[in-house]
Amino acid sequence: MKPFSVLGVSWALMAVLGACTLPADLAAQSSQLLPFFDTVQNPVQVRFPRSRPVDVTPPPPQLNGFDQAVLAACGPFGSAVPGSRFRKLLQDHPQVLAQVQQAVGGELRPGRRSREAFLDDLTRAWSQRRGFTHIFCGEPKEDGQVGGLHYVGRYWQLQQQGKGGRLPNNTQQEEVVPGAVYTVGVVIRAGDRTYTDTIKGYPYPSNAQELLTDATRLLKAQGNREGACTASIQDRDSRAGFSAVFVSNGSAIVTYYPDATPRGNACRSR
Repeated sequence: MKPFSVLGVSWALMAVLGACTLPADLAAQSSQLLPFFDTVQNPVQVRFPRSRPVDVTPPPPQLNGFDQAVLAACGPFGSAVPGSRFRKLLQDHPQVLAQVQQAVGGELRPGRRSREAFLDDLTRAWSQRRGFTHIFCGEPKEDGQVGGLHYVGRYWQLQQQGKGGRLPNNTQQEEVVPGAVYTVGVVIRAGDRTYTDTIKGYPYPSNAQELLTDATRLLKAQGNREGACTASIQDRDSRAGFSAVFVSNGSAIVTYYPDATPRGNACRSR
């Protein structure tokens, strides 16, 4: 056997190393998260509507002071929001508390109309089943999927932090009602783990105060009724309408999310 020359070995090594750099480059490209929001019209064909392509990335939402406070209460993805933190959030924003109380007729439980009693009941309603954490912040699941995550501000925060984006090659699962409902797949990086889910969604017009108010109003209207129901929601500022699914156990909020293609029993309206 003819021995390899030094030059031959060098070229062989360079060829091997060159071949190895391509997957690394591809890996770097694949690590780039797709945005939830942008200012470019880029319509694609999705599951719904099938009749026409739609843009799945609306412009970034405009967050107000209470939105920012809610995101601060959420903390990093994977943190649970205790009842005490939820209570402090509303104590620090008395105008929001007053508006929610007014929206439900002054009380969640009969005879408990004082501010402190109402805040106690509101805190219990949003904390007993971790509804606030689930809906506003999102939760990592043991199987690597994502629980909840139905607040537009959280999506924007995760995108800005470089920790969250849309799941690639998922348009067959996605549903859009332009300007109102965006149901997309997500990728979230937290610590040394990556969480993915093919179906997550948020009501685009709803800021944190509106989301809190709408879900609390639905809880009050259902009384002791348990399980899931569908409701028609209309944003007070944009007047955009959308359907939502609400789930409670009779005394606490379990989840609330928009649905472009809702099914099931209608929620009580009052």
